Amino acid sequence: MSGTAQPMDEATPPQTDLDKTVASRAGWLSRTLDQFGFRDVVTGYLIPVETNSIWYSLGGVLAISLVLEILTGFLLALLYVPDASRAFGITQNFLASPGWSAILSFHFYNAFLIFVLIMIHMVRVFISGGYRGAKTGLWLVGVGLAGLTFALSLTGEALHWDEVGFGVPWNIGEFLNAIGLAGVFNYGTDGLTNIATATEKLAQLYAVHIAIVPVVLGGFIIWHYLLIRLKGISTPFWMRISGRTDSFSRHIRSWLLYSFILIGAIVVISIAFPRSAGTAPQLIPSSPLFGTPDDPGGLGFQPNFPISWTRGMNVVAATLGIDPDIWGTIIAMAVMLGVLLLIPFLDRGLRAPLSRAEAFDWRKRGLAFVAMIIFWLILVVGLFENAVTGVG
Repeated sequence: MSGTAQPMDEATPPQTDLDKTVASRAGWLSRTLDQFGFRDVVTGYLIPVETNSIWYSLGGVLAISLVLEILTGFLLALLYVPDASRAFGITQNFLASPGWSAILSFHFYNAFLIFVLIMIHMVRVFISGGYRGAKTGLWLVGVGLAGLTFALSLTGEALHWDEVGFGVPWNIGEFLNAIGLAGVFNYGTDGLTNIATATEKLAQLYAVHIAIVPVVLGGFIIWHYLLIRLKGISTPFWMRISGRTDSFSRHIRSWLLYSFILIGAIVVISIAFPRSAGTAPQLIPSSPLFGTPDDPGGLGFQPNFPISWTRGMNVVAATLGIDPDIWGTIIAMAVMLGVLLLIPFLDRGLRAPLSRAEAFDWRKRGLAFVAMIIFWLILVVGLFENAVTGVG
């Protein structure tokens, strides 16, 4: 047979049963994501490419850290019992087990990271004027989120139930007594060294920590995200705006990269340097402090970061002759919350600044900067005084 041979067509190889199964499941997953709107949230939501920088990705790291904090807290809650006679022993048992020790220590150190990320995010938004115009609500919801994370740190400190943790309900009792509400809430310092009374207060703090605050916090996070979608993302003046957009899924990959670095470091620290069980609270007979007439603060026990500034402000109040010294915390908290809420209303600018000169225009932003300086001054002074002050 003569003639020129024809080249063979490069046909697509037939699909195997495995290929068909994978394609079918991928199609099912895609349809499911569409049903719940996940595809629109992750890939259909377009954002400026500039948001893939570290300035914005740290907000995603914060969100992931909060989720991990809740998940590790859920695991700890499976074995924790808010009983004043048993809680310290349960904490000791956690720390005696390598696995539980890593979870508890991560829960502890991750709270530090959350606080630092909140402060960085707040300063970035403030400097860039991201709260101006129609975005004032974003700032106010963000202040609410910061307050809720502080409440988580405060109540979480109590659940550790060493002498420092015992100081939380004690200071709450002093707080309510100072503002005249101890009788309303049936909450004072009297009887706290009684196991039954202390258990009642510890159980209340436990409920606030694992149920009330997380639910409200979740609502605020959703609210914050929806406002960002509705109002749009502000680009800081130090970043050149290209006008190009990218899918939110790319932004999530940026979150995961920075989370791997920062949260990975927290994991390593948690394993290498597990937190201490502390000193048994004074209401337990086995405690070396059993029977002492002094409160935890008077004994020199210092609360952990990030709530340690509260004791520092109590020290300042005592130095100024203010009695009881808990007024230091009360006044500081009121002032810090007040100045943060006032910042968008003290700023006379109508839009986000486009240059360094506009960002530091003291005629328009002077009062807003004063408010932010007051917030940081109280925080730093409180942390410093707590660090350098011992017993008393």
